[in-house]
Amino acid sequence: MRANGLIAVIFGAVLLTTAAPATAQQQRDPFNGQFGALEIAPTPADAVRLARLMGDTLNSLQPQRPGVQDVYLLSVSFWGDPVFEREAVQAEEILRPHLGADGRSIILSAGGQGTRAYAAATPDNFAAAIGYIGATMDPNEDLFVLFFTTHGQSDGVAAIREHNRVFAGLRPAHLSTMLSQANIQNRVVIVSACFSGSFIGPLMTDNTVIMTAAAPDRSSFGCQPQNNWTFFGDAYFNRSVRENGDMIGSFDRAKRLIAQWEREQNLSPPSNPQIYVGQRGAAMLRQAERNAH
Repeated sequence: MRANGLIAVIFGAVLLTTAAPATAQQQRDPFNGQFGALEIAPTPADAVRLARLMGDTLNSLQPQRPGVQDVYLLSVSFWGDPVFEREAVQAEEILRPHLGADGRSIILSAGGQGTRAYAAATPDNFAAAIGYIGATMDPNEDLFVLFFTTHGQSDGVAAIREHNRVFAGLRPAHLSTMLSQANIQNRVVIVSACFSGSFIGPLMTDNTVIMTAAAPDRSSFGCQPQNNWTFFGDAYFNRSVRENGDMIGSFDRAKRLIAQWEREQNLSPPSNPQIYVGQRGAAMLRQAERNAH
């Protein structure tokens, strides 16, 4: 079996979830439930370039300003198809001015087409970005906004794949743990992936707003590699936030647009995007929108 094929088989086992006893699950999971990756090392020259990209990305973040609400934005493409990088980049371009996050915004990408322009969206880099932002922002007065786009699995895992080099999966519990470890309290989390509603339960707090492209048991649509957006990204960022401004209010408009497109294209069952709005999280988000405008 070729190396890539073997890794794909192992990766499938890593992400497998069943009702089997915990000991059996641990035997199938080399990471023992932790956030990890199967990774083929890049060439030395590429490794240097990837390290510099990530270092430059983190070093570009401006410091927190005491007494001022700052917004830190992280936009991530976790899968190497071009549609996901396009979506992460365009979403960042819309959210950064909308939230006044100039100088406090990061893009990570599993790659698109052509020369790499952004730091890699590996588990290490994702954790480093969250950790660096958490250490920079004030947990009481600042807001963290996370958007990521990828394929999703029916067990709630957000898949990570960088052109047959990196294989991993982000579970809702992984993200919840990382945000807690980084002491990031006020947060908006937006997930564009199939079955992404699975992220709502583990992240629900009064300080959190969560939006997902699909219910926990539903696929989302529009992720063909040649597209500029997925259905959710197009409806929410491109046609609602860009035009309406209010991020929470834009969700309902985007949901109606998605339902219309699904009916027109006979896509079933409908994706049924989900939202959870914590009271303090909503207040922090609306304050950021007012400050930026």
